[in-house]
Amino acid sequence: MSNFRKYLERQTPPTFASLLSPECDKSALFVAIPCFDEPDLIKSLESLASCTPPTSPVTVIIVVNSSDSTSDAILLRNEETLQEVLAWQKEFQPFYRLRLLYAPALPSKWAGVGWARKIAMDEAIRCLDCSGIEEGILISFDADSYVAQNYFTSIESAFIKNPGTHFVILNFNHPVDDPDLTTSMRQGIIQYELYLRYLRNAMQWCGYPHAIHTVGSSFAVKATSYVKQGGMNRRQAGEDFHFLHKIVLLGKYGFVHETTVFPAARVSHRVPFGTGAALLRWEQGDQELISSYALKSFATLRPLLTDPEYFYLSDKETWKDKYDQFDPFLNAYFAQTGTADRLNELKHNCSDVKTFGKRFFHLINAFWIIQYLNLRESEPGGKGMLLEEATKLLGEMDTFKASSSIKEIGTTSSVSKIPRELLKIFRQLDLLQNKSA
Repeated sequence: MSNFRKYLERQTPPTFASLLSPECDKSALFVAIPCFDEPDLIKSLESLASCTPPTSPVTVIIVVNSSDSTSDAILLRNEETLQEVLAWQKEFQPFYRLRLLYAPALPSKWAGVGWARKIAMDEAIRCLDCSGIEEGILISFDADSYVAQNYFTSIESAFIKNPGTHFVILNFNHPVDDPDLTTSMRQGIIQYELYLRYLRNAMQWCGYPHAIHTVGSSFAVKATSYVKQGGMNRRQAGEDFHFLHKIVLLGKYGFVHETTVFPAARVSHRVPFGTGAALLRWEQGDQELISSYALKSFATLRPLLTDPEYFYLSDKETWKDKYDQFDPFLNAYFAQTGTADRLNELKHNCSDVKTFGKRFFHLINAFWIIQYLNLRESEPGGKGMLLEEATKLLGEMDTFKASSSIKEIGTTSSVSKIPRELLKIFRQLDLLQNKSA
């Protein structure tokens, strides 16, 4: 029995979704698109259709979904979407095949983007299993996003060149220069993306080795790695963050900077947090996007994250010497979470310092760090203004200091009050660092 079949047998039977399109040909690349009350799906499909076809066959799997408590108006919008997709496919016949699934009454407890994305990705696994294909690539995408023309060829090439890679993160840029954006929306999406890039770079700067972007429309995963990790979760929001920060523990991963995904910049009621929810609150007057975790909070993690081997090479009784270097709040968090005991247990389960150093970040992972930052945020000095904190970070980063091409954009003093210029710098930093990863 294949690993794909074993995985599928462990999942809830897919009785909530019905297939509305014919069986597809054998494919090796699958694009998974959750769709709920979505007005711009056809534009996204047209963007995918305008891409240069890869050498491998492609199937785009769309899951039009809703919960058992969804309003009649949204149900009608979903039904219209189904007909629009079928009509568009018949008229334009894109180079890829379409699999259209309809899930109109998912139980409210779990209904949402996570479950819809899971249904789509699990359907890709079912296709691979039925076709007898031993490997494939699952590409996560959104129904309101667009892509560069070399999208498919860049993804395919990344996995061919690096066959041991479990997943890749794709370069993304929100369309901050879209002329149709209002001034307020433009300001909001610049702040939002700047925050995402500040967070990733700050986590990397403080010593976390798996600092990655977790944007639902901008990653691709090897099918065998997907099932090994246990598949997508059913979270109603943040499913991408939880999935990627679990699969990152499998080992090798990469970045695709040759192409770009353009996630939408618009308000949304679809999820409780994320781009659409943040912009909705911004438009309603909420100012959360102008603040962030203080750089000082990340700095308190550096003594811990930059020297994990210390805990393996010394006895637990002497760890107090290390704790004395910690910020008092980090000391308290260590005790509160029982981290010392868990590190000691980990030490006794590792045969060498190299293994311990790797598994250290299975324990002190992104979830652990974000929880720490969230708690510290409520303390004095734990929160700051995003522009100020991002500028401080640039002043500390070796990549920024060494890159003449970035410094040509402007010095930290000249851009510190210009969000668009700061974002430009952080975008280039991500490309430079990803290129060398």
